[in-house]
Amino acid sequence: MIRALVAAALFVSGPALATEWVHCASPAGEASLDYLSGDGLGVLSVVGLNISVGEQVWASDVAYGPGDPVSVGQQFEDAETVRIDAMDGDFAKLAELRLFKAAEGDSFVHGGTLRIAGHGAWPVTCEGP
Repeated sequence: MIRALVAAALFVSGPALATEWVHCASPAGEASLDYLSGDGLGVLSVVGLNISVGEQVWASDVAYGPGDPVSVGQQFEDAETVRIDAMDGDFAKLAELRLFKAAEGDSFVHGGTLRIAGHGAWPVTCEGP
């Protein structure tokens, strides 16, 4: 009984789940994809998206900014890569973010490609956790 109470107390008092924005943009700023990443306990959990190209903007929630509706499709992360797909209001693939990760000491880098259907493809670098 005491073990069960201790285990329950540890579960309830465990660390709070954190979310942080990762900003990925092309070098000249023509296109960007920002994603709000939750602490999925070792699993990528994208809870929000903002995408822009030129004057066109998409957002997964009005709380994240104005724009046409977009939702998270595929989301995957392993030790070396991140893959996120965004779906438009008709559930067609709107954007693909493909990243490689590298770390050395305190330096950490994400870089890869962003493709937005009907608009183009760009190399991107990312800032964030």
